[in-house]
Amino acid sequence: MKTLRRKGYQKLLEWKNSSENSKAMLINGARRVGKSFLAEEFARNEYKTHILVDFSSADKSVFNLFENFGNRMKIDEFFNQLSVMFSTKLFPHESVIIFDEVQKFPKAREFIKQLVMDNRYDYIETGSLIGLKKNVADIVIPSEEEQLNLYPLDFEEFLWALDDEVTVPFLREHYDNKMPLGNLLKTVNEKLRLYMTIGGMPQSVLAYLKEKKYEDSERAKQQILRLYRDDIAKYAGNYTAEAQAIFDAIPSMLSHHDKKIKFSSLGLGDRFSVAFANAVFWLKESMVANLSYCVDEPALFDGFALDSSKIKCYMADTGLLLSLSAGKDYLTNEMYKSFVLGKLSVNKGMMTENLIAQMLQSSNHPLRFFEKTVTSGEKKHKYEVDFLVKQKNKLIALEVKSGNCTEHSSLNYFYDTYKKKAANPIILTKGDFKESEGYIHMPLAMGMFL
Repeated sequence: MKTLRRKGYQKLLEWKNSSENSKAMLINGARRVGKSFLAEEFARNEYKTHILVDFSSADKSVFNLFENFGNRMKIDEFFNQLSVMFSTKLFPHESVIIFDEVQKFPKAREFIKQLVMDNRYDYIETGSLIGLKKNVADIVIPSEEEQLNLYPLDFEEFLWALDDEVTVPFLREHYDNKMPLGNLLKTVNEKLRLYMTIGGMPQSVLAYLKEKKYEDSERAKQQILRLYRDDIAKYAGNYTAEAQAIFDAIPSMLSHHDKKIKFSSLGLGDRFSVAFANAVFWLKESMVANLSYCVDEPALFDGFALDSSKIKCYMADTGLLLSLSAGKDYLTNEMYKSFVLGKLSVNKGMMTENLIAQMLQSSNHPLRFFEKTVTSGEKKHKYEVDFLVKQKNKLIALEVKSGNCTEHSSLNYFYDTYKKKAANPIILTKGDFKESEGYIHMPLAMGMFL
């Protein structure tokens, strides 16, 4: 079976080698993003022995073990019984214990503090929705816990799965040296199109790799979407209707020029309500969606007084966005057909902007967009910038273009107004790298390096 190579593995290796003391790492991510697989593969390769405690399927005896011996005074007996229960010998500083789906049993997460202080073994936790109140209620979140956010496969990881280890280094060299790709631009864009079609969810990628059939990937993605809808119904509580409405409306919202969430169009009223706020928070915590918040002044970029009523909601995986848009009858959907056939002419702006949001999120950039209405005489003009990125204390305005538009009034306004705080604007496009009239034009694939 094909094994997917993940960058998170290297981060876990750095964590393991950071000191000789026991430590804990929490792998947080959306469902089906590969958290459990990564944790167990790492444990298998890097430790003498490991124990996997899966709280989503553990029997009563496992929970009783934590209830009866999950404290500092009984920690020796806890290890003795755990070792016997899982028929695995534990070796000090050479074994790791995995708490899989730890959000289903918060007491185990709280116990991490005592386990790390004991200084015998390492600990890896995996979880989804770990920030929800009910998943941290009545426990003290351990400060000894590091956190790794695991996202869908990025473009480079996707190419690794296709046994391609040369395209991204080639792109990186041209990005660093500000060089056009030339004749290879078409090849890079074709590989990026495949990535946008298949997406980065491991289940979808592995399904595609078996026989290189889009339909196998699509079945896997539709299954994941059903799982996400089931999770909303099961876990979103009193704001299930709001969360479901937002989730289902993501494609239609992103297909409009103004991609912000419209409360009224969702049948949720015209105001930012408590239920809506909880629904948005659930989607963010589930890591199913990437949220971008509006700022109208560069000084607010770092999170102060963000306008919570102006939010864009992107899918965390662009391949899932394509499937959510196409629905079950994807073979007759025009946008789906356009991607499969390489004719990126139907709603491609939605897909490319979602792709860049996904790339920025994977690079740990907070997602921000700029919007400001300026009145001049009796006229009002609204300026909008797709994304703002901070690099070296400078803000870079990013515009994502799927076509050949040559007017950039919003970029001009932002740069002219905030010159002291802004670097040269970047236009991400299907075209090649070039610098012209103060703009940096670069291929969409280079968005991963920002």
